[in-house]
Amino acid sequence: MPEAIKISIIEDNPQYTQSLQTMISVSEQMEFVASYESGEAYLENLNENPAEVADIVLLDLHLPGKSGLQLIPIIRKEMPETNILVLTQNNDYHTTIEAIRLGVAGYLLKDSPIASIREAITELHQGSSIIDPQLSRIVLQALSGNTEIDDENILTEREQQVLELLAMGYVKKEVAVHMGVGYRTVSQYTENIYKKLQVANVAAAVAAAIRKGMI
Repeated sequence: MPEAIKISIIEDNPQYTQSLQTMISVSEQMEFVASYESGEAYLENLNENPAEVADIVLLDLHLPGKSGLQLIPIIRKEMPETNILVLTQNNDYHTTIEAIRLGVAGYLLKDSPIASIREAITELHQGSSIIDPQLSRIVLQALSGNTEIDDENILTEREQQVLELLAMGYVKKEVAVHMGVGYRTVSQYTENIYKKLQVANVAAAVAAAIRKGMI
């Protein structure tokens, strides 16, 4: 049996923290490490108990003291093997982009079903990137083919359209109908997108586009 995914929580809402702890406790694949009401408390404890480094940190952005955004680069520097999953009420486009640029592996809204959060944790641990579908749609609207990006990395207008439709939940067959092209054409566009961004799925493609400055 594989080792359980070790999870820490940085969240100042005790009710939400408790719901997350309950989710972790009922999953055989997950292990609760600790919870903290502020980033300062988290960092202080890690200095005293380095053995408590988690595989994944569930991070709120609105915290007393250091904000979640301020914490991200610190956690990435001090615990480079730890993945960060942002859980927030903030659906602001700029905040989403900034968090991803700073290095979070996932970004979900707090109103996401517990089952979706549990699934996201598992996928992050397996190396995937996760972006809330609502946010993917907002973010992808900003794909503009930035001319400062190297030609080999830039997505064409049609590739951007395919990526946006896939992020909205359409399957390739539906994308083909929507765009008035063949299924094989959409498959080729998708293959080009993943190759250019060096990713394996839609969420990772969005994250990569942000980090490359295409958004």
